[in-house]
Amino acid sequence: MKHANWDDLRLLLLVAQEGTLRGAGRKAGLSPATLSRKLDDLEEALGQKLVERFQGGCVPTAFGADIIAWAGQMGEIALEIERTRDRQDAHGASGLVRINTDEWLSYFLTTRFARFHDAYPNVEVEIVTSHRPYSLTRREADIAVRPYRPEQLDLVTRRIGTLSFGLYGSRDLVRRHAADLAQQDWTRMPFVGFDEPRAEFQSDRWLRALPGAPAPWLRCSYGLGILDGVAHGAGLGVLATFLAADHEGIVPAIPRIPELDQEIWLSMHRGLRTTARVRAVVDFMEQAFAEYSETGR
Repeated sequence: MKHANWDDLRLLLLVAQEGTLRGAGRKAGLSPATLSRKLDDLEEALGQKLVERFQGGCVPTAFGADIIAWAGQMGEIALEIERTRDRQDAHGASGLVRINTDEWLSYFLTTRFARFHDAYPNVEVEIVTSHRPYSLTRREADIAVRPYRPEQLDLVTRRIGTLSFGLYGSRDLVRRHAADLAQQDWTRMPFVGFDEPRAEFQSDRWLRALPGAPAPWLRCSYGLGILDGVAHGAGLGVLATFLAADHEGIVPAIPRIPELDQEIWLSMHRGLRTTARVRAVVDFMEQAFAEYSETGR
């Protein structure tokens, strides 16, 4: 029996998690044919079949299930080694990290990064806010945080959380329209939304589809304009849920709108994934989204 390749064991874990060569290959940036060849190499090295491959997916053999369990433990150990290294590198990390993201996520990050500076005093963070995605391959930014998964195969991508939205108003406005809200009678409610060029945003389509609701009388070209209008009593508006925790005068009319949930994806160029300053920023953002998932803040 030959020595097993750790990279091939990782691919075996991915196949077990995804259940198909196509799904695992998509995550690994490999074609199903290439992934199948690597599984063949691993099976040859270990001397036994690991996965039965059917048209509908992949099923581990009994031997394969044992190997997958051991490989999972190896993965946890490898991750802990990386975390230990990262902790030791913390004060040695230095330089600039540029993050490209949209408006809501920019607000989410900028209101949380103060703690990061305490841990990594020599790392500078630049958050570039735009609806247009910057090119990571041309190094217009180091990291992108977006509500969709990029398609480029030369990028490292990972899902870091889910952003939720609700319908909010000022405390006084919600109190004055309590009866209408209880009956979901939207006909006499004032609304704040995006302007016409942005009326196709998912949140604005949802708002304009409320039965009997008038079109937003106050329209803005940017999300924080909607926040300002809502906070100052101009009407109800769709906002990211974390904003309510930061503004005591804003209360929910609908606390969460599940169909507006957005999966948040982080991506970066493969060449940057081992850079200390980039690892530090990525780990911090993952922790921030984990806390938001647990607490809503």
